[in-house]
Amino acid sequence: MRRTVAGGAVLVLLAGCGADQGAGSPPAAAAVDWRSTTYELTCDGVVPGGFRARVVDGTARVPADGSRPPHYDVYEVRVVATAAGDLDDDGGADTVVLLECSPQPSNGIVQEVLLYASSGQPLGVLPSPRTLQGSAPLPPVYEPAGLSVADGEIVAEMLAYAPGDSHADGPSVPVTVRWRIDRQGIVRVSSP
Repeated sequence: MRRTVAGGAVLVLLAGCGADQGAGSPPAAAAVDWRSTTYELTCDGVVPGGFRARVVDGTARVPADGSRPPHYDVYEVRVVATAAGDLDDDGGADTVVLLECSPQPSNGIVQEVLLYASSGQPLGVLPSPRTLQGSAPLPPVYEPAGLSVADGEIVAEMLAYAPGDSHADGPSVPVTVRWRIDRQGIVRVSSP
């Protein structure tokens, strides 16, 4: 079972996506290979100043500055799922990307869902799973196969921790959470 680490929000921004793009102009969505691009992230708040991760074939291993807190050696980043659909009502296919980040040495993984417009520009990042934790011992975990876009909403199937669940065994309660982009930003339209 996948293990998670509670943490802050991961902010991931598209930094560069291919040789064809002109300087300063975002790539077309079809030109972006989300499994081989550069992201800037904070590993769910573990690295508040952030770092760049060049993901190739879905993974990246980024050296950490071990002399500065939080004193990790490396950050392992992995693209675990993507979904496409129109989120901003412009008729284009926007992209939802689920990343996992594992600071090493540790036994934990944090997750974050990032949203990109059909132009490749960032639309935002979903709230950290910690915001959905409630009184559970740990935050819920995204199910990669359950991430989709339907009727302009991001649909995320997750597993939440029940009172008797442990970090070692993982969460057991299925929940589905939906978000929509509106004038106020990313708004949750259903709750676990």
